Amino acid sequence: MDFANHLKKRGYRITNAREVICTILENAGHKHFTVEELHNESIKRDKNIDLATVYRTLEVLEDIDIIEHSHQVHGSGVFYLKNEYSNFHIICEFCKKIFDLEESTSKKINDLVRKDSNFKVINNDFIYSGQCKNCN
Repeated sequence: MDFANHLKKRGYRITNAREVICTILENAGHKHFTVEELHNESIKRDKNIDLATVYRTLEVLEDIDIIEHSHQVHGSGVFYLKNEYSNFHIICEFCKKIFDLEESTSKKINDLVRKDSNFKVINNDFIYSGQCKNCN
């Protein structure tokens, strides 16, 4: 998918900085980035890219439904491509590796919250945290 082309078709200006950020995200697969990590990757390719540009680009890409983000407890949000992967995640508090939770696990969690709260729709944009088996 050509993210920069999607932006251009929607009337957004395509700068070199946006092109760099889009290319990194396109090639990332399901890698999760904090804004700072994406900024660090970006300035390896163009030292003139500032943090505000990364924030603005991520905001636009999220607005047009290409990426989404989740919040960590006591940490930065993480951004990733919106696709077939689950939007439920868990992060190891020690090694910081992020794992996708199975869709069946997500469904069970949502069912429990629905039952407990009597809400019809449950959305979340946070990341569970814990300790992975490698860090035990």
